Amino acid sequence: MKLSWGAASHVGMVRQQNEDAYVAESNVFAVADGMGGHNAGEVASALAVDGLRRAAAAGFSAAEGLVAAINTTNATIHEASGGLSEQRGMGTTLTALVPLPATDGEPQRVVVANVGDSRIYLWRGDELKQVSADHSYVQELLSEGLITAEEARIHPRRNIVTRALGIEGDVNADSWVLPMVVGDRYVLCSDGLVDEVDDEEIATILRTSINPQVAADHLVRVANEHGGRDNTTVVVVDILADTADVISQDTTQDTSGTRTTPTESSAASPSDAAAHVAASARPRRMLVAVALVAVLALGVLSAVGWYARGGYFVGFAGQGDQAQLVVFKGRTENILWFRPTIEIDSGVERQAIFPSLADDIDDQPKYDSLARAEAYVNSIRDVIEAQKPAAGDGT
Repeated sequence: MKLSWGAASHVGMVRQQNEDAYVAESNVFAVADGMGGHNAGEVASALAVDGLRRAAAAGFSAAEGLVAAINTTNATIHEASGGLSEQRGMGTTLTALVPLPATDGEPQRVVVANVGDSRIYLWRGDELKQVSADHSYVQELLSEGLITAEEARIHPRRNIVTRALGIEGDVNADSWVLPMVVGDRYVLCSDGLVDEVDDEEIATILRTSINPQVAADHLVRVANEHGGRDNTTVVVVDILADTADVISQDTTQDTSGTRTTPTESSAASPSDAAAHVAASARPRRMLVAVALVAVLALGVLSAVGWYARGGYFVGFAGQGDQAQLVVFKGRTENILWFRPTIEIDSGVERQAIFPSLADDIDDQPKYDSLARAEAYVNSIRDVIEAQKPAAGDGT
């Protein structure tokens, strides 16, 4: 399995300074929401993500490694907060995800951890679940049944956290080890998102945004459209299948039987020509030269044809709302007389696809294997099916 991700951060529509920070790299993903006077919050959040980035460079082999890195980072921030007066009392929330290396006999896993009210969500099977538990005053009220979830979202003290990095010398981070499942999508975010966008709308955006960067950008944009009263940072991480074997199989299929290599095309021509020429050396050389030119020309045409027919892309066949979503074999640009051919007709019309997604398809995304292109088309089908009303719901 492999990861694909996107990240976005914005100061919001009210604040003058962005005190959020994030890291999104192949071996560590984290969001930190700083707090404190002057620029102290910005310093604390930057120290938090930098601490995890440094720890990730050495590698994480187990969940304990992430927790230890968080403890070390907490000590660093706590020590820094005792120096300059403008940084005293600074702190930051932190939510993190780290992929763990595969081990013999165990599935590949991720470890997630959090301190404070920055969240980790898991989108799996068209269902959004909050993995982390907020360390906040409002969450304690909610857990005790004193307020409802809707009341928690608008509670005047919803931004008071009960745990944070840097406030004390020790910190207690929650952590979970979860299996890596193909199709899972994790969302790490600061409270600037969840204070403006409810879980239902977050789920809708994740459902309709196939690309993780598009999803992150969309979530931040909607938070700002809803008021943007705080900084908002979002990191989206997708778990994908490792398609190396699929690519290899697809390439093998393309190479066997459907492509003719120049060496195969040319093997008989020079030798046949030479065998039937007269004994004269001059005519023989002329015929051999002609044959070689023909072979070279055939080889060039074969190479051009191989290139023109190589690869796949997704696009629309036809015009207007009834245009069909299809997978083409070939190049998006026409080369000589070689034209793309339709390999898969999805049966999906343009009018059934979200306009923003249809615009992405107009760019004709390219793939190096038929399996990848088909997987993209299937994901679009899944999005469409997920939007259909359930049977009997009266809609």
